[in-house]
Amino acid sequence: MASEQNSPSRRDLLKIAATTGAGLLLAGLTNRAEAATPASPEKSDFKPSKYTHKFDLKKLAPTVANAGGAIAICNEDNFPVVAGHGAAVFLLTLKPGSLREPHWHPNCWEIDVPLAGKSELIVVDPNDTVDTVVLEPGDIGFIPQGYAHSIQNVGNDDAVIAIVFNDSKPDDIGLSTMLGGLPKSQFAQTFGVPDATMAGIPKPKKTYFVAPKV
Repeated sequence: MASEQNSPSRRDLLKIAATTGAGLLLAGLTNRAEAATPASPEKSDFKPSKYTHKFDLKKLAPTVANAGGAIAICNEDNFPVVAGHGAAVFLLTLKPGSLREPHWHPNCWEIDVPLAGKSELIVVDPNDTVDTVVLEPGDIGFIPQGYAHSIQNVGNDDAVIAIVFNDSKPDDIGLSTMLGGLPKSQFAQTFGVPDATMAGIPKPKKTYFVAPKV
C-alpha cells in the first residue's frame, strides 16, 4: 500500500514527460542556433597591403578602337601591384570577321585566353612551319617570343580574349608598321613583282584591327 502511495500518478508522469520533452526541444533549438551563428573572424596582426591584387579588366576603357575591334591595356601604369614582375594583360575584342593584323612581339611571349566567341590563331615560327588553331572559351593559345602570328574572329559573335604577356610593356611590330616604314620598292623586289604593283598600295598607318570587306 505504501508503495502505491509513493509511486507517481498517471497525471504526474504526463507532466514529467511534457517537461522533459520541452527541455529537450529547447536544448535542440539552442544548439541549432549556436551552430548557425558564424564564428567571428580571427584578428590578424598583419598590416593591410598598400596594393590591391584585383583588377576589373572588363571596365577598362579601350586604348585603341576602330570598326574591327578594340584593345584595353592593363599593366604597371594602372595596376601597380604588377610593377617589377614583367607582366601585362590586354583585353582584345574582335568583331565578327575582323582580323588582328599579322604581327610579332620582339620582347615577350604571349598567352591567349578566350573569354567569348571563336577565333583562329595562326603562328609562324623561324623554322618555316605554321600552326593554325581555333580558340574558344576553355582553350588557351601560346605564341613564343618573336614568332609572327595573327588572330581572326571566325565566329558570329564578338571574340573576347585576355592576352597575357611576360613583359610590362610589350613591343609590337605589325605588318602595317613594316609597310608604312619601309620603301615599297623593297616589297616589290622581295615578292618579285613590278614596282607599280606595290605603288598602288597606300602606306598604312599602324593598324591593329582590320574589319572585313563589305
